[in-house]
Amino acid sequence: MANHVQPQAQGAEYFNLHVSGIGYLNRIRWVETRRGGRRADPFLSCSINALHGSSDDPNRTYFDVKVSGEDAIALIEELKPAVDAGSKVLVSFKLGDIYPHLYERKVRDPQGRDTGQFEHATLIKGRLILINTAKVDGELVYRRETDADEAQPAQQLEADDALAPEAVEHAPAPAQQRTQRVAPRQPIERPQGRSEQNRSQASRRTSQYEEA
Repeated sequence: MANHVQPQAQGAEYFNLHVSGIGYLNRIRWVETRRGGRRADPFLSCSINALHGSSDDPNRTYFDVKVSGEDAIALIEELKPAVDAGSKVLVSFKLGDIYPHLYERKVRDPQGRDTGQFEHATLIKGRLILINTAKVDGELVYRRETDADEAQPAQQLEADDALAPEAVEHAPAPAQQRTQRVAPRQPIERPQGRSEQNRSQASRRTSQYEEA
């Protein structure tokens, strides 16, 4: 987790809070909102079970995030069929603007039956800014193209190697890396928003897989 100061127009500065890690992708869905104005349009959301600690027995931290940016939205849409099919989708990610969220959930007995009671629970929300790599059932299916002066943290790459070494062996050499995408198994239908901009985005097709 890192803090950065981002210069803005007219001399204003903002503090950015970023979280980088790896974890399993789940619960990809479009969320309808009841708000008005620019927040009225539906947005793409997903959850990430982030891994930390020993690779032999890692701990997990649960994030529920809004996907930000057209590139991230397109990639998460392309990974959705694999997630829905029950495949293990492991992603290297960067989040921003995280915050705790308190909610109520149903209390269930050891057999999973509803007890009629509720309890408070918390999770961490935020924005999914980008995906660096994605692996489906251990196979590398996407690697984000980076500039020569932009490299992933060594610690994160080592974690990738430790968790799925068989996938890393098939990765292209750094000088030959290209952006790769998994092909969607079926078109992803986006909910229609109330703005022209959202309707235009809804008609955009996700990109096809590019063979290295």
